[in-house]
Formats: sequence, structure tokens, C-alpha cells
Amino acid sequence: MAKLIVYGNPNAFTFANSIVVANSKSIEIFDEPLTNIFVIHSQESYEFLYRNPNCPNWIEHLADNKVAHDALINRSIELSFSDDSIKIFIEYIEMIASNNTGESKLIVDLTNGTSPQKNLLSVVAYILDIKYKFAIDVIKLNQRIKGKLEFIPVADLLTSYVPAPDTTRLDDIAYLGLAEVARYKRIIELQTQRFKNIDSNAADEYFFRDNLIHSIQLKLQGDKKRDNTVYRIAVSSLSASIEELITLMISKYQLYSNPDDVYKKTLGKKIEVVEQKVKQETSSDFDITFFEKFNDFILYLRNSTTHKGKLLTDIEKFKADLSVKMSFLFIEFYTDIIHPILAKNIPVQKPKQIRKIFDKDISDNEILYYGLDGDNTGEILENLFFDSSDEKLFSKISDSITQAISQIREKILVSSNGEIIFQAGDDLLFKGNFCSKELRDMQNIYQNVTSGLTCSIGYGRSLKETFLALKMAKTQPNKNSVVGIEIR
Repeated sequence: MAKLIVYGNPNAFTFANSIVVANSKSIEIFDEPLTNIFVIHSQESYEFLYRNPNCPNWIEHLADNKVAHDALINRSIELSFSDDSIKIFIEYIEMIASNNTGESKLIVDLTNGTSPQKNLLSVVAYILDIKYKFAIDVIKLNQRIKGKLEFIPVADLLTSYVPAPDTTRLDDIAYLGLAEVARYKRIIELQTQRFKNIDSNAADEYFFRDNLIHSIQLKLQGDKKRDNTVYRIAVSSLSASIEELITLMISKYQLYSNPDDVYKKTLGKKIEVVEQKVKQETSSDFDITFFEKFNDFILYLRNSTTHKGKLLTDIEKFKADLSVKMSFLFIEFYTDIIHPILAKNIPVQKPKQIRKIFDKDISDNEILYYGLDGDNTGEILENLFFDSSDEKLFSKISDSITQAISQIREKILVSSNGEIIFQAGDDLLFKGNFCSKELRDMQNIYQNVTSGLTCSIGYGRSLKETFLALKMAKTQPNKNSVVGIEIR
């Protein structure tokens, strides 16, 4: 299914034009029209487009261009650019993108919205590796239509619907992979702060940080040049920051009786003395075997590069890749896990338990999340591929599922607290306060409309709980279950 992510816009002409041209672009790229159009509204855009009597009839214009209003999935997110607001926005876009299985058929439209909103959506699309991003070039369009903005024929819109720059190509164009360096810099700043927190007086944070950045640049330079010598240098450089971290911990907690001894020891000997101390201080449930093997692997990557063999093989590239990925995990492991042990400040976390919840556990005014997913839909389609030659059966099942989800959607929205968060195919994510009977009624709607197909529902107070509850519901015998959980 082809999908579109688009901002709402109180300018109904621009809003409708962007959807119409995106639909045409979808047919051009994917050979199919848009099935789901995810509209991210501000309160202003939603109010004007749906409740203002003076709003131009954009719904009719969509219909004239073979875009059904039923394809629109509206979600209001007030982007205040606070951390919470941005988190909600990113999670919503990620949910849409992660449900986009198989070949990517997702378009992001950057025509509508304010400049900060467009920038945020563009950045999120880059992070999630969404390839197709377009916007109406207003200057090009004005040159073509030479008149006031209104509902514009799709032929005129297409010539002005231009792709946004593919930011993933920055790493191909820039000599040192600038986009990747920028991402790693944020990670490095965080790790440097953790390094400094071990001993702010003794920590050489500038060497630690700059050396990590330099190591990343060397590794990317090796990628660009396909130079195994540069890969070796990158691995050696990374290990210098690791050794700086281990040395700082040994000095801070006086693991050698003579403080000067630490500077005479090899990295292997330093790791060995930390291992011995951790074994003495840690609790019995600490995974010593993992700790030892993690240390051994990092040490192997470093030694097999620093103690150079006679031949420079293509394996150096893979060692460099592993060193980059594993070194940051290793540093985080030592700062978050090993450092508290050495400081005798081991955080004790109460084990979390999963408990099923029922109507009696939920107060009347409490808002929960609910996930609904059709059971065995993929398996049914597979059987049709092998057992049926009638393509109408596929359409019949698809139409019945769409109709069932639509009826359930209406049932949710008539509830005083009901709100649709996500809708695609046989999946629904919504929130509100629904009792077991209401959830069973939704299942009955699905089963009756689809002539016997079933669905499962999971719910909880958080998205994580809802996800796990739905997984549990779908593991029940014959599925068709309703499960609510809480994690304590």
C-alpha cells in the first residue's frame, strides 16, 4: 500500500493540491494510488478544514481527482518543539514508517507547515531513511499558472512537485562522510561527559573526545579510499580512548598499590586488574562470563591491528567497522555498569513483573492505549495465492477488512474519550476508556463484517504495555483474544 505523510494547512487550496499531486506522484513511482494519507494537523488547520463554513470544498476536489476522503487519517499534534511534543511527533512518524513493510511505498510531503515544522519532518524522514520527499515549488508553480492560488489541475502541479534533496547522499558527496560524523559527535559528547564524571580533576576530556572524533573520520576516510592501512590506524586510535578510560578508572580507585604502575602496564593488563576487582565486588547475579568475553573481544580487535601482521587484508575493513560499533558500546558498558561497581554504588533495580489487568483495575476516567490487529491475515492471503485463481476473492477480503476497521473506527470515535492514533490495513492503535464488553463488541464487528475472520486486542497504560499485551493476545490458542497488562 502506498502512503503519504502530510501536514494539515488552513489554506485549503494548498493542502488539497499537495495531496492530489502526491497521489499522482505515487501512481508514477509505485504504479498505484495512495491508500493511506496520514495528516498531521495543528488545531488551527483541523478547525478550518473541517469546521469553517467558509472553507473551500477541498474534499470534493479530492474526490474529483480520485482521492477518497476515507483515505485520510487525521492526527492532531501541537508542535511546541518541547521535548515531549517532539517525542510524540517522532514516535508517530516512526510508527507509520515501521509499518511500511516490504518495498518502501511511503511519500513525505513538505509543502505545508511552518519552516520549523518542515525542517523537523525532513530531519525525521532522513533519520528513518524515508527516500521519497517532495514539495510544491511555489515559484515554479506561479510561473506556470500566473494567477491566484486555487485548486490547480494536476498536470500543472506535477511540473512543480520537486523532490527534496536526498540527505543520505551527503555521505557519498562529502569526503569524510559529514552526516555520519555529525551523528557520532552527539554520541561522543555524551560519552565524554560520562568519562569526565568518573574523575573531573584527572580526566583529559579533550583528548578523549577529539581522539574519538578523529578515529571516526579515519574510519570513514578508509571507507572512501578503500585503504586498509587507514582502517588499521582508525582501530588503533579508537583503542587509545578506551585505554584512557580504563586508566582513569584504575587511578581513581587505586587498583594498583603504586599509582605510577598503571602507566607501565599494557591495555590487557589494565583490563585484567579491573576484571579481578569487579569479581571481588560484584553480586552473584553479575554475568562475569559476558564481561570477560566482551573484554577479550575488544582486546583482540585492538591487538590484531596494533601488532601488525605482514599482510594488509580486506578483513581490516570489518575490524574497523566492528571497532567503531563495539567501542562505543564498550565505553558505555564501563561507564554505566563497571564504574558504579568500582565506586561501590551498584544500582539495585527491582525486577519488573507483568500482570494482567481487567475492568476492575481501571478507573472510569483513566485513558488507556489499545492495539487491534487482524489474526492470520497473511496466512489467509497465502492460502488464496495457492488455492484460488479468482482475484475477486482478494478484493472481497480486502474490502471486508477495510469496512470492518472503518466501523470499529466509528465506534471508537463516538466514545467521549476515543481517539485514533494509527490506522493501516487490519491494524488500529487507539486510546480511550473501553470496557471488556466494548472490546468484545469490536471483535464481533470485525468477525461479522469479514465473514468469520478474527482479530486480537491488547491494551495497557503505555504504548510499551499495549505492544506486549497485543503480542500476548496473539499467542493465545486460536488468537481472537483480549489481553490487558501492566508492567510493575
